[in-house]
Amino acid sequence: MAREKLSRNAPCPCGSGKKYKVCCLKKGIEYAEDAGGTIRQSVPMTDEVAEVFRVQREKFVERFGREPGPDDPVFFDMPHPEHVEAAMVADMQAAGIDPAIIYAFEKTGRLVTADNRHLIPERDLAEWDAAIREYEQKHRGPGGDTLT
Repeated sequence: MAREKLSRNAPCPCGSGKKYKVCCLKKGIEYAEDAGGTIRQSVPMTDEVAEVFRVQREKFVERFGREPGPDDPVFFDMPHPEHVEAAMVADMQAAGIDPAIIYAFEKTGRLVTADNRHLIPERDLAEWDAAIREYEQKHRGPGGDTLT
């Protein structure tokens, strides 16, 4: 289905209430709208990522004997998402990552860093920041000390 770039003057799909041009477009986040009115985030790919998708498509066709459809998972041979998240949390704990970051990851399903913060829609950043504050209020004192 053909997609067109979202109008700059449309409401931002992130839910901020701002116009797209002063919100996510300003951050470099592109959205496209199909003929049915469905809006999706456009994700640019490097050649390496495109190759991963090509290989996954070939594996899908080999295993199922047909082309993947729009409701088929791209990575159909992956472990269950809960197992992946549990492994990521264990690795973050082993690496000594701040427990507030681990908590926010578990609560929101995303990792926000200084390098990617500018790419994340405001609504998602607000959710992340709220999770960090929630952890801080529950587990740390006013001076940042861990409560016992």
